Amino acid sequence: MTDHDGKIATAQDLEHHNYVLVAIDGKAYKTAANEMAPNIEFGEKMHLSGAMCNNFFGQGAIKEGVLTAKGVGMTRKFCADPTLNQLDQTIGQLLEKGATATLHNDGQRLVLSEGKTQLTFELKDHK
Repeated sequence: MTDHDGKIATAQDLEHHNYVLVAIDGKAYKTAANEMAPNIEFGEKMHLSGAMCNNFFGQGAIKEGVLTAKGVGMTRKFCADPTLNQLDQTIGQLLEKGATATLHNDGQRLVLSEGKTQLTFELKDHK
């Protein structure tokens, strides 16, 4: 597989890593000043958490490169930024339906995609 196609992600690839959102459907996403970057983080045994507008958490699973997390919990605040509000729905749907998870640039980039929806994240582990 070429880097353009990416590498199919495994649980081992994702666990203990934090990724921040850098693109939505191929268009660059820039976090507003004084805001936390939307992210997804994978912990022990594929426990996942993160935030778009709201915080989310759940038990993830990955099989043959498809990441799922059924019944993801999410806080319910309203954000003034309509893009962030939409991202809450998008990440929930991707995880519920199952998103193809591919790694690019030697694991520096994670792409979650399903149908026409694509979220691109960049590796940014906590120090």
